[in-house]
Amino acid sequence: MGTSQLVMVVLALSLLGVVMVASASLPIAALRYEQPSYLLVKHLIALALGLIAFWVCSKIEYHVFFRIDHILLLTALGLTLLTLIPGLSVRGSWLRLPGPFQLQPTEFLKFALIISFAAFSVRKGERIKAFSEGVLPVLILTTFAALIALKQSDFAMALIFLLIALYMLFIGGARLTHLCGVVLAATPALALLLITAPYRFGRLLAFLDPFKYSTTEGYQLIQSLTALGSGGIFGRGLGESRAKLLFLPEPYNDFIFAIIGEELGLLGGLLVLGLFAYLLWVGYSIAYRAPDQFGMLLASGITFTIVTQAAINVGVASGILPVTGLTLPFISYGGSSLVVSLAMAGTLLNIARKGSDEDVSRLWGRDGRPSLSRSRYARRVTAH
Repeated sequence: MGTSQLVMVVLALSLLGVVMVASASLPIAALRYEQPSYLLVKHLIALALGLIAFWVCSKIEYHVFFRIDHILLLTALGLTLLTLIPGLSVRGSWLRLPGPFQLQPTEFLKFALIISFAAFSVRKGERIKAFSEGVLPVLILTTFAALIALKQSDFAMALIFLLIALYMLFIGGARLTHLCGVVLAATPALALLLITAPYRFGRLLAFLDPFKYSTTEGYQLIQSLTALGSGGIFGRGLGESRAKLLFLPEPYNDFIFAIIGEELGLLGGLLVLGLFAYLLWVGYSIAYRAPDQFGMLLASGITFTIVTQAAINVGVASGILPVTGLTLPFISYGGSSLVVSLAMAGTLLNIARKGSDEDVSRLWGRDGRPSLSRSRYARRVTAH
């Protein structure tokens, strides 16, 4: 259960992304590259690679990730560290690839952290309730990954890493008191990061009163809100956006939801929100029916990450959250983000195929609590 629903919603979001990238990127591509379809072609290439990743991850036994989680994590960390070497990176965040292509390693690190934390929780078992054995190692690793992202001036990705860690610890069985203590301790540090960096502090001020900073940090938000408001209920019509005509920066990437709202109206925006809400339901249904603890943690972590990133992106475009640089999964232009999102969805499909109603009653129990056989399975996986 959940396989056909998952494929349907992922394909729907991806196809909507192709349509909206085609519309939103045309003016900028024509001006910058003198080829109106330049960005669309790159997006289609990324989509093709992503669909291959989706198929591979849906076919490979997902327990392979449990056995090689350290290799995946070290590889992702290594690639991310390479972006700090001058000459190898583009704007400090992307690695140069042959031709016009670039790689954003933090997207792959995001997936590697989900896998690593899921495997860590299974190996630790009940010991994850101890702060020194369960919470502390995850926090050290997350802090290291977040510091690299901050060095790249990617505060949003650093925040995603922290949210992934807290969620995976919570779902893995860490004590709530420990997690609340971590949140309380991290809050001043996050506040300090916001106020000490001029551009981040400027974005925060612009979020509170964008029209006071209409020509600087508030410009993007004002243009996004204008686009959303001008769309009305039914929108201006596909391809009829005015904001994409060099008014709204990144209309095909971080602020593509604003173009959706302008061209497809409130109904188009609700369609996007509905698709992600449906993905949330399907993803957690798959996690609930996963045949083992690792599958449950992995499916839950993937679902949480995709939907949380989508919620942040929509919140930024609609003025609910300060401006950040996160893409809208499956929809925004961006090769690394699209490939990783589809790879995670493929892994989710893999877990769904392994689950069954029989596994639910045998491993979870009729009352929804983990049964003894599930605990034994977790110990058997750990032993291997």
